[in-house]
Amino acid sequence: MAAFYLNLRNGARLIRDPEPYYFATAQAARDATVKAMRRIMRGDVGDKTIEIADETGHAIAVVHRYDAMPVRYP
Repeated sequence: MAAFYLNLRNGARLIRDPEPYYFATAQAARDATVKAMRRIMRGDVGDKTIEIADETGHAIAVVHRYDAMPVRYP
């Protein structure tokens, strides 16, 4: 299992996650982050994104608000 940090970006401000979360894959980390973004969206979202960082601190993926929104087909 690899360690991932789910850092919250609010506009230009980055709030680093102090403790890692452990996932089997980067995709599993992204799936969990999309669920977390849905919980955040219940409140005031503003310009928030979640950056998924690896053990070295480099961002490997970013989850935006629209990534967590439900898809509606016409």
